[in-house]
Amino acid sequence: MKLCLSWLTALRAPAIVLAFVMSALRAAADDGAGPWLKKAELGSAVAQRVPSSSVATPKLVAFGEIGDDGGFRLVQPGTALTVTFSSDVFIVVSDLDGLLGELSEPESEYARNWKLIVNRAGDDQLKKASLDRAELKLKLDAIDKERVAKAADAGAMKVLDVERGKADLALKDAEKKETTLIGQNDAAKRFIKHGFKPLSLNFRLRLGGETFDKLRPADVAEMIDSEKSLFLLRFSLREINKDKEAWLRLLKSSPMTRVVGDVALTYLAETGKKSYVGVDSGFRLEIPLFRWQFWTSMAIVAACLGLFVWKVPSTDVLRDTGITLINRQTPAPNYWHQHEHPLSMARLQMSIWFFIIIGSFVFLWSTTGSLAGVNNTALILMGISGGTSMFAAIVSEKRQWDVTKRAPASASATPFTNWFIDILSSDEGMTIHRFQIFAWTLVLAVVFVSGVISEYAMPVFSSELLGLMGISSGVYLGFKIKEGN
Repeated sequence: MKLCLSWLTALRAPAIVLAFVMSALRAAADDGAGPWLKKAELGSAVAQRVPSSSVATPKLVAFGEIGDDGGFRLVQPGTALTVTFSSDVFIVVSDLDGLLGELSEPESEYARNWKLIVNRAGDDQLKKASLDRAELKLKLDAIDKERVAKAADAGAMKVLDVERGKADLALKDAEKKETTLIGQNDAAKRFIKHGFKPLSLNFRLRLGGETFDKLRPADVAEMIDSEKSLFLLRFSLREINKDKEAWLRLLKSSPMTRVVGDVALTYLAETGKKSYVGVDSGFRLEIPLFRWQFWTSMAIVAACLGLFVWKVPSTDVLRDTGITLINRQTPAPNYWHQHEHPLSMARLQMSIWFFIIIGSFVFLWSTTGSLAGVNNTALILMGISGGTSMFAAIVSEKRQWDVTKRAPASASATPFTNWFIDILSSDEGMTIHRFQIFAWTLVLAVVFVSGVISEYAMPVFSSELLGLMGISSGVYLGFKIKEGN
């Protein structure tokens, strides 16, 4: 423990220097982004970029990063915004309410109300109703004048009274229709004014031609400029690697050291139909994969692994201390007489999975910024290896093995060969149950590490594969009960 602490203390100073240098380099990098702006300043800054000719035209007009303090910085079109996996970004869309009217399903309430306003169908109907009411009012006035002129003619008055009653009913119907249309138009305008907000949550961030279903707006759209109808959408990049298929395709199309993609939006309609917005916006996003956190944390893991490997030959960290080797010669003529205890396959397996999982966690955290890297597969593998080591220690307690039966016939074996034979040998030499658990551990370890590197996420093993790993450990423990008994 003291040795490990001394190593970490020695690494602290260079780690701090490395972190400072990498932070300075990142700060000095020109990613085309402007100064940090307050929310009140963002609307006017974006409005200056939008020409009057493009007002009321749905399009992506601005893109940038949101700071930890809530500030905004805009990126120039045609340049890449450099951020991290823990960053928040924003997109400004012009005429978002009109865009939603075009993208929504034709029979949806929003689309019907929008068409009623934008096509002026409601205004035309209201205009016609107003004209009809005015004509009926004139007709009623004319009947009243005629009634005054023919007041002495009883027969004519009877006919005029009937006509006036009909005209009066028609006028009341026209006034009622006009009032209804006025209410419908006002209701449609009120609905459009507020109805776009929940629909704005149907947008998804699109990077490099891939739609990320997990990257939905952090909140409903908010207007930042009413004159040019500019609306703000916020997105968090923390869930970007949760959309596994889209994430893998984006990784494969990006350079090895960073993720790069054009920025656009995808609208998911209620029917599942996808519509793409701003595919030619000119905005790009860049996420470096190997930053100072990666190099610092991986250096610490590598130092701990190096320390562990360095102490293996001279300590019992990988040896089964419950088994004592007897008939050892002093001084030891070769490797087989140098150690009091044999190597433990269970401890080796536990060590392999410990360093792989902790290294994978640190790798994923330092590159993606996510602390949710450990999944059920990692937990089960740690549980299987830890349980195997614990039960193996219980089974091996207070046993003795004859070293002369374990040593190979050849006395000229290399140190690595001796170590390999030792880990695969019981009290009477090499055994198949030790070899099978060793082979399965190495195979699954390679698959696990490969998945982490290629997918930037811990792989998910099937229940059948995990069951096979458990059976392998169970077989090992079953045969171990009989070793040297």
